[in-house]
Amino acid sequence: MVFKEIIRKKRDGLKLSDGEIRFSVDGFVRGDIPDYQMAAFLMAVFFRGMDGEEMLSMTDAMLKSGEVVKVDVEGNIVDKHSTGGVGDKVSLVLAPLLSQMGFKAPLLAGRALGFTGGTIDKLESTGMRVELSSEEISEVVRRFGFSISAQTERIAPADRKIYALRDATSTVESIPLIVSSILSKKLAINTGAIVFDVKVGSGAFMKGMEDARELARGLVDVSRLYGKQSSALITTMDQPLGRSAGNSIEVVEALNALSGDISNDLLEVVTSLAGLICETSEAASFDEGKVEAENILLSGAAVSRFTSWIEYLGGSPNPEISKRRVYVESRRSGYISSIDGERLGYLIIEMGGGRRKVGERIDHSVGLRFFKKVGDYVEKGEPIGEVIYSGGEPERFVEEFLRSYTFSDEKVDKLKIVLERV
Repeated sequence: MVFKEIIRKKRDGLKLSDGEIRFSVDGFVRGDIPDYQMAAFLMAVFFRGMDGEEMLSMTDAMLKSGEVVKVDVEGNIVDKHSTGGVGDKVSLVLAPLLSQMGFKAPLLAGRALGFTGGTIDKLESTGMRVELSSEEISEVVRRFGFSISAQTERIAPADRKIYALRDATSTVESIPLIVSSILSKKLAINTGAIVFDVKVGSGAFMKGMEDARELARGLVDVSRLYGKQSSALITTMDQPLGRSAGNSIEVVEALNALSGDISNDLLEVVTSLAGLICETSEAASFDEGKVEAENILLSGAAVSRFTSWIEYLGGSPNPEISKRRVYVESRRSGYISSIDGERLGYLIIEMGGGRRKVGERIDHSVGLRFFKKVGDYVEKGEPIGEVIYSGGEPERFVEEFLRSYTFSDEKVDKLKIVLERV
């Protein structure tokens, strides 16, 4: 086969065969297909899409490009994945919570992609080891009941290479590429049940409900074809989740959340996912699981599990946060009517808290704090947030923060957090 012809075929909107997709993925992993050609292929997929059969072939080719991880533990092994958003620290809270509820939760996580933060980048701010072997993952899960680690070079190497290239070529928001990327990792672990948190809104890759439903259905359907119990929630990302966005600062927020000091929106997402995992794995009903999760969180029962896990892997649960800070004060009175999460995500990147190109170093100490959310009333001059920076022009950062917020004189309803179950 000639890869140039495969690019042309997808560029023209034609369906690719299973063999053509496997040739493309395998050739890229071997190094026979250069980055610039794969970038063209990804762009063609971005604009032309893939049908269900193509998506299944892409997922399977990426999955089989590497090894399968067998977590050698007894019990109900479950997994969760979020499609990403601004301030999404759910995995940091949910994984130790699930272990406290009696589940075994070995999560493989990724780095920042586009304007959204990455769980692995957040954990690296603690100084802990994030790349573990299969044997080490099993040992950590046996000891703590959960693990969050980066995919190694041996787990879905095709995704590892394509993931970085998508980030650098603005081809992130492609449903087939998202599905194949997520599932090439999730299906590589011997979990029994997987739930997905599909984000929708200004701070997510999926801006509208139709795309979010399509993505959720693709993730659930392909997972079930592989014999996994699977379901999904669609949750709002029309404002940052929780009280902060950044790397170190989100670890600290997760620590506070596990201690019982948790924002209402983060509590709703985390406990709803816990309930869904209970229902999907047939361990308990959705409502029973949600109530148990909330009781554990508000009691602080899972926090020592989280801190001990970080310390066991060589990190500190209190990572460094820059002391250079400036409040963002509202320039008018009124109700907050919308927040542009994507703009705030790119602001964090501009401050050094994310990557502009593959391999760029991240400043873990910078971030944003949010004091007010959609539906809140603020007075002129009242702080609505805080910029935590280490260099650059703080005045410009404040202006960009303010431009992310819009106000209304009329009362605005609070956002509904959990929108649908799939």
